[in-house]
Amino acid sequence: MEASGPVFRQMRFKLVLISLIGIAGVFAVVFFETLSNRSGEPPPLKAGNPEWLASTQATPQGTAAKSLRRKEKEKERALIVGVIGPETGAEAKFGLAVLAGIVMAADHFNAQGGLRGQKIEVIHHDNSGGSGQTADIASALIEKNVVAIFSSPTGWSTFVPTHLASQSQTVFISIGTRRKISRSGSYIFHFSLPDEIAIDEMLGYAANELGYRNFALVTSSSYDYSLSIASEFKKAVPRHGGKILVEADTYETFSGKTDIGKVVTALKAGSEGLQAIIFTGEAQEAAQLAQAARDDGLMLPLIGGEDLFSEQFLKQGGQATRGTLLYTTFAPDRPSRLVQDFVAEQIARNDAVPDRFTALAYDAFGLLSRALEATDSLQSQTVRDALVNLKEVEGVTGVSRWAANGTPIKRAHLYRVEGDQMGEGFVLLQKDGE
Repeated sequence: MEASGPVFRQMRFKLVLISLIGIAGVFAVVFFETLSNRSGEPPPLKAGNPEWLASTQATPQGTAAKSLRRKEKEKERALIVGVIGPETGAEAKFGLAVLAGIVMAADHFNAQGGLRGQKIEVIHHDNSGGSGQTADIASALIEKNVVAIFSSPTGWSTFVPTHLASQSQTVFISIGTRRKISRSGSYIFHFSLPDEIAIDEMLGYAANELGYRNFALVTSSSYDYSLSIASEFKKAVPRHGGKILVEADTYETFSGKTDIGKVVTALKAGSEGLQAIIFTGEAQEAAQLAQAARDDGLMLPLIGGEDLFSEQFLKQGGQATRGTLLYTTFAPDRPSRLVQDFVAEQIARNDAVPDRFTALAYDAFGLLSRALEATDSLQSQTVRDALVNLKEVEGVTGVSRWAANGTPIKRAHLYRVEGDQMGEGFVLLQKDGE
């Protein structure tokens, strides 16, 4: 999903180089697709041939930000939001999920009268072409004087626009990214469940409700995110009176392959006193580990992150997944009228149950609309201050607000896998606010 390692370093070098040498005369000949709900019908979400606004040429990377700094610092923004994300290609599901949430939230906002009678406009574009295309899109949105830019949780979408948005003082909200990009500037926000909060809540439940104290920690070092949340588990376990008795990794460095058998052997060697296996990898490996451990006589439940909240995990792991404890950003079965209506409308619009990225996008737009309603100006600083001064707002993902540094303050939803003669399923354990 998100760029990291050599690819990201090359991307960052490319952007800095282009910004420094100021290539003149290079203009992208592309056009923006405008998503405005003028007809009253939900705009189509399928990617086609997007149209750029003919009156606005895409400028070289960084040029838009520099030109904005030469203008009046505190100016009124247009009531337009931009959305950047892949709508075609391998990562299209992420871009289209975010777009679906923004479109639905904008439709609701406009149907309720918009901002003091004025409808908000949504402009989106497919950035599956890479870093250069993403920078051109961000520059063009900044030239359009948008009040905010939303991005999907993919590498180019998350990282490329941040310096342009920061320099031009444009509010930038990344949906679902696990990176702490708010450090990039005071106008940069991200909106995903902080893992450190979720892990702390989950281990508190494991200790207090289930009596778990002794854990094995299994990582998957071929997956960067696995190592990232493993460090959070290591910090949280002792806070709740627990110990990590065994550590293992599914990745075999010598062969460059996954070796679940090696992990099970390590678990059996240190199995005395173990009560649960913390696994920080993805769903497929989690299912394999659960099955292999069960086949070898280790009847230990897994504890993991929201990567395990998938039908793939249940189907591949079968009965071995029973007892698994995990957290999620979005609980589609939460007994809330707000959630039920949201899920029903998304199914009607897109013929699918919304995922966490659609839900996060919907809620992030909701927070932005609350901030706009609380101000008497669309100046950048005013809008930014209104966002961080919002009180908690109830949304489909739960209660949320932003801290002063652009980091979201949210709670986790806890699930446990339970099974019967009909099979295995996720059971919601803890509801937001309880």
